[in-house]
Amino acid sequence: MSRVTVTGANGFIGSHIVWELLQRGHEVTALVGADVDDHLLAGLPVKVRDFDLRDRASVRSALDGAESVIHSAACYAFWKADPREVYRINVDGTRHVMDAARDLGVRKVVYTSSTATLSPIFRIPDDRDVPGDEEGVFDMRRFRGHYKMSKAMAEIVALRAAARGLPLVITHPTTVIGAGDCRPTPSGSMIQHYINGHMKVYVEMAQNVVDVRDVATGHVLALEKGPAGERYVLGGDNLSMRELLAILAELTGIPAPRIALPLPLLQVVGQVMEWIADTITHREPAATREAALHARDSRYVSIEKARRELGYAPRPARTVLADAVRFFATEGYCKPGAADRILRRPQLDAALHDASA
Repeated sequence: MSRVTVTGANGFIGSHIVWELLQRGHEVTALVGADVDDHLLAGLPVKVRDFDLRDRASVRSALDGAESVIHSAACYAFWKADPREVYRINVDGTRHVMDAARDLGVRKVVYTSSTATLSPIFRIPDDRDVPGDEEGVFDMRRFRGHYKMSKAMAEIVALRAAARGLPLVITHPTTVIGAGDCRPTPSGSMIQHYINGHMKVYVEMAQNVVDVRDVATGHVLALEKGPAGERYVLGGDNLSMRELLAILAELTGIPAPRIALPLPLLQVVGQVMEWIADTITHREPAATREAALHARDSRYVSIEKARRELGYAPRPARTVLADAVRFFATEGYCKPGAADRILRRPQLDAALHDASA
């Protein structure tokens, strides 16, 4: 048993990592931020410490005594009233964690990056049919969104720490959905919009859908088995958006949208809605330019390295989507009448039964 400290332990992915660590016999210290309550940790035998990623001293104090660290805390959002906050959390926060881990002699760090930082191998940068994998690099010629740029910058910070001797493994989760996505994230918002009947059009894009529990397991496997210096894509099944929506339609009984919105139009809509949010409402817009850029640059990925080296075995997409639908329908993310109809669907029940069999 080892002492593992998890940053963002009260968050969507972090709370599942904590649970998985406990299941595998580790002692856990949960670092929680003030921006999210810690109800996802209720009843778990963990040490809880408050910390602020943006504050170097706070991070160092919170990591004191850790043998290993899983740094899962991040700002996953495609719009912020103050975009600088994304960089303070994702870039500065990662630097604070890496510096503290090095100074305190932490034996191993697992850093949660994103497949947003991966592109196909550079010799074929324009071949969109080739799945991305751990050998890809961030294609800075194409993307300027704050979230993805901040994650690319944070990964450079982590790699620099590794080059200076910090034992580091990097994970790259794909589109993570499932129970506990309380805010919800941009990935979970897609499911929420669908079950509320708000998705009238769609954007064709490549998706790789993975259950948050499998991502959590992948992190712990990376901690236990992953050699320092390695990177692992943690994903599930590759789907087109049309295929994903067809599964949601079967599970929920809500017809899938038939109109595919052209990407240039989505970018224009996102720009207009961001202007309204920035200058009038100061609330998160329904569409953003970064979401359009995310759709444009989406691609399938390969998880074969994680399967081969870690024993990673994710659930199939139908099961993943069914569990996410159940969570959002059960936890009040759609109107009660609609939720009741969805939860009574035999197709949903069958998919959930298959998952538990």
